[in-house]
Amino acid sequence: MINFFDFDGVIVDSIDECYIVSKGVYFGYANFPYDEEEYKALFYKYRGLVRPAYEYMTLHESIEAYLKGKGGDIGELFKKISIAKSDKDKTFYEKEFFYKRSLYQSDDMENWLSMNPIMPFGKTLVGRDNHDVIIVTTKNKEATNILLEHYKIKVNKIYANDEIKCYGSKGLLITHVMDENNIKEAIFLDDAVEHLETVKDNRVACYFADWGYGFNNKYKVYKWRELS
Repeated sequence: MINFFDFDGVIVDSIDECYIVSKGVYFGYANFPYDEEEYKALFYKYRGLVRPAYEYMTLHESIEAYLKGKGGDIGELFKKISIAKSDKDKTFYEKEFFYKRSLYQSDDMENWLSMNPIMPFGKTLVGRDNHDVIIVTTKNKEATNILLEHYKIKVNKIYANDEIKCYGSKGLLITHVMDENNIKEAIFLDDAVEHLETVKDNRVACYFADWGYGFNNKYKVYKWRELS
């Protein structure tokens, strides 16, 4: 049995980092025009809508539209804005997000690490031989490696942002890995229903991480025992 685990929202809580980095990219050097407490609360509430890094731009645009009274709830605004987003915008924002993150890492690594605390589930992986764990994440591989090493979590392999793009979805990547390595059965754990839905392989049992950022409406919740 192989376990395919998502990373952000499952093993590490990156929501502080995502808010700080993406807000810096989106607003740049302009004066922040909103009430910080209200804006941040909306970002944290709807963080689960975001999948690839470029969608943080979509979330910020959706929050802005909502606060400016343009109608609809943030979820509906997010869908409309996302559909209209060009590939050029997506590529640009994703590169800017990763670049801004790298600046935080190089300027003050300890501060950046503090923005990504380990989750209770992640603690169950610390200091053990996780030869049966493969990370499948839309985070970039460099940042994932840094955090895994920091928290002393060893895994079999990491498939990150670029590799998922190459195969088209997490589900297709997982099927490829299983075929290539003759894996007969696996578990896929994610906090995003959208990623779980990409799995069409009956060798894979899909579970929802209800401690993460997403919204679940159909998958079994993954049961685990928290360390005392």
